[in-house]
Amino acid sequence: MSESLRRGVELLEALRAADAGLGVRELAAQVGLPKSTVARLLKTLDDCRLASQDPTTRRYRLGPRTLALGAAYQARLDLRLIAVGPMRRLRDLTGETVGLSVSLGTERMFIEEVQSVSELRTTSELGHPYPIWAGAPGRVLLAGMDAGGRANALADAGDDAWRIATPADRDGFDALLDRIHADGYATASNESVPGVSAVAAPVHDFSGTVVAALSISGPSGRFTDAARHHALAELSSTARTITAALGGSH
Repeated sequence: MSESLRRGVELLEALRAADAGLGVRELAAQVGLPKSTVARLLKTLDDCRLASQDPTTRRYRLGPRTLALGAAYQARLDLRLIAVGPMRRLRDLTGETVGLSVSLGTERMFIEEVQSVSELRTTSELGHPYPIWAGAPGRVLLAGMDAGGRANALADAGDDAWRIATPADRDGFDALLDRIHADGYATASNESVPGVSAVAAPVHDFSGTVVAALSISGPSGRFTDAARHHALAELSSTARTITAALGGSH
């Protein structure tokens, strides 16, 4: 990478993190370059519409072309393609089946799965709809929604949806989702599928939105509470890896 290009990228990164924009002096201090060099680079970025100067405040922000480039990049991302490599590594580390789920209205479904190589293993039917409130992946997806999203997703839920919570009502379930959101993971045992236990963590996109739930599942006799707790660090790390590949930072 040329030195000018590297410096230009550093300026764009500084502008990305500054909601109110930055002046030439502030940018020079942040990136450790002379003001004259920063001014010259900003002129080039402005000409390319990668940076934009407010005529009143004289502060710089990211330019409109960065949005177009970001949108083009996002449009070409394939969540399954991005996730499957990290999912295979997670399967190899834990020995259990790894799944990737997304929400569809009041339901969730697996869009990708990497199965355990053990003879005794869990499998899920890709594309099969599950109630979004059932299981660790569903609760992770719900926990990432705002109040309106939760209300819509749970519009058709009955008393069965709340039985996992204490108290077993809608308020108790909302409190459980809030704890899952704070903790960054959810667990389930013998719930969606008898004899199967799971732990799940959220995957975020560039905007911070939860776009998928990454899960590890296995036979309950083997994937015990202790085993799920042991696998949590690798699960969370893998979810962050996929998030980073989607442009997120959670």
